[in-house]
Amino acid sequence: MSKKRKPGKKKKLQIQSRSKFLQDKETVNYVCLSCQQNEEIPLSVVRNFDAMDDGDPEVPSQFACESCGGEMYPEYEKGVHGYEYRLDDQLKARV
Repeated sequence: MSKKRKPGKKKKLQIQSRSKFLQDKETVNYVCLSCQQNEEIPLSVVRNFDAMDDGDPEVPSQFACESCGGEMYPEYEKGVHGYEYRLDDQLKARV
């Protein structure tokens, strides 16, 4: 037999900010800079690579494209060191 709820307080909906939403996302979309192929990489894998990397923290975790072997870059990712990586910024820098 289920209990009836007492009338009273209702739960408030919480609005998540864009960065909070992206942190809760379970994958990071990487795009190949050569052939534009997309690949979803688990966030836990990206975070582990980022944490173990002794190199430049301003450079995101690097992966190779399975189709052509080209360099892949995250569409958007906030690294463990607080840096934000955006594909749009990378494409502007290459031009």
